[in-house]
Amino acid sequence: MIDIFEDFAPQPFIQTKEYLRFEEFAQSCTQYKYIGICYGNPGVGKTYTANEYTQPQVLEYYNNRYPVSLMVKANIHLCRGAFFTVQVCNTPRSIRNMVHGKIFNYGNVTLRLQGIEDIITLALKSHQTCPLLIVDEADRLTFSSLEELRAMYDEYQFGLILMGMPGIEKRLSRYAQLYSRIGFVHEFKPINKEEMKFLFEQKWQELGRQFDKNTFVDVEAMNEIIKITHGNFRLINRIFDQMQRLMQINNLTTLTKELVEAAKNCLVIGDFL
Repeated sequence: MIDIFEDFAPQPFIQTKEYLRFEEFAQSCTQYKYIGICYGNPGVGKTYTANEYTQPQVLEYYNNRYPVSLMVKANIHLCRGAFFTVQVCNTPRSIRNMVHGKIFNYGNVTLRLQGIEDIITLALKSHQTCPLLIVDEADRLTFSSLEELRAMYDEYQFGLILMGMPGIEKRLSRYAQLYSRIGFVHEFKPINKEEMKFLFEQKWQELGRQFDKNTFVDVEAMNEIIKITHGNFRLINRIFDQMQRLMQINNLTTLTKELVEAAKNCLVIGDFL
């Protein structure tokens, strides 16, 4: 028996409608072996969602202890996808090395082996363990790196998702060889108002409070956050972090509209919302 993971406590994840839409998009790219483009404004949750889509299989491993042979089989069958972020300085060689590491060595998992390196290495390299590759910050890819990624996609026939900012779909249209292989485009949208209300109940609990929809002060504070954040996932987290900090500094016990406004004044909010 081999323990192949460090102990960690996974954070709870709220499956929004946008996550379910992304999941269907990713499964389609996997099934049809197409290239998909996913784009959205900064902070809407693209990276967080893609990580969540690929990580549950890792947790299934963590909750069980497999013999070597079963572990290799599970490694092949359980992997839904591998995820990596493009470095600012990238070359075709660095992209090829990264893809080989992700597709053939099971995504983000690092194996800690005990005297059976040759067996595991041979088993993993003889199988394509991950059927989908999700590439974040794809806007950073140079033309030659894009060509290398396309060549590997053709060679190994895995599903591929390129994630980036709005406009990436127009930029890629200039590369005919790559663009002709794109089968799906997915716009990642902010959290809607109803989902934000559900999320706020969780956030209130993290601050040690109980959200009461029948209390005017709570509802007023929630509506103010909705107006400020427009469903931007990253900004929601940032404003709640600032609120927690202000509550600790000023020894406050109630979440109010004034507290929300004070937290907003501590942040630099761009015009991308």
